[in-house]
Amino acid sequence: MIIVFAVASSIGFLPDSILGYSDPLKGYRPLVSILMQRMKHDFLPSNATLIASGLVDTLFVYMYLTLLIGVVVASPVLVYEIYAYVKPALYPNERKNLLWFMASFVGLFTLGLAMAYFVIIPITFQILVWFITSGGAAPFIGIKDFYNWILALLTASGVFYTVPVFVVLLVQFGVFSAKVISGKTKIAIYIGLEMLIWTFGPDPTPVTATIIMVPFAVIFETALFIARRIERNRPTKSATDNSPSLRTRLNTVRCKFCSSTLTSYSSFCPVCGKSQL
Repeated sequence: MIIVFAVASSIGFLPDSILGYSDPLKGYRPLVSILMQRMKHDFLPSNATLIASGLVDTLFVYMYLTLLIGVVVASPVLVYEIYAYVKPALYPNERKNLLWFMASFVGLFTLGLAMAYFVIIPITFQILVWFITSGGAAPFIGIKDFYNWILALLTASGVFYTVPVFVVLLVQFGVFSAKVISGKTKIAIYIGLEMLIWTFGPDPTPVTATIIMVPFAVIFETALFIARRIERNRPTKSATDNSPSLRTRLNTVRCKFCSSTLTSYSSFCPVCGKSQL
């Protein structure tokens, strides 16, 4: 994982053209600079100017954007290695639940990134620059401050939209019931989140907070619907009380992984060595 991440992180510093190899003193420009130019074009209002207030500000941005590229490029390998590590200790139904959780998490995190990139960040910068100019100041924005804002908003939006996945997970593990989040409680949660985003969000207006909350409410309602179905399909206590003990099961069933007959009271299969707990 470390090797793949290190190799993927070095991609951002590769030259963007053959001239960077033939004449590096004059023609070298890292690939990450293309990403920076694209974000500047997409997010910086036309009446604002991007400046480097420190000698190493641009280099600092190069570094953490390159690390971000490394995480994105290496993420399939990183996720697979984590899954392969925990897979031997999981039952088939637990593997299915884990794959469902990972797919939902990645999908909602990607949705949060898309919402931030195409909607939240452009509106936020337009509002903030308006406040600067309306106060009589010139909109000169530091390059490190500009890209820090972008990275922070992307991360916060991605994580925020994954919250419903954890709600379903907590209901599935029986930490709390889906009935707790209903009626007035659910309305209070929506109002509280709206006020929280408005107060500590990217701009001091309710516009961005409302834009963030509308798709989140749709996802959250879907998650609550799934959580209620999980609770309805959960076995009752009487059914689980009548289930055979671990020792009885080990005497009568086969290994869930290699189908070998379990002939001892060991918690591990004597053939494949995988846990039966």
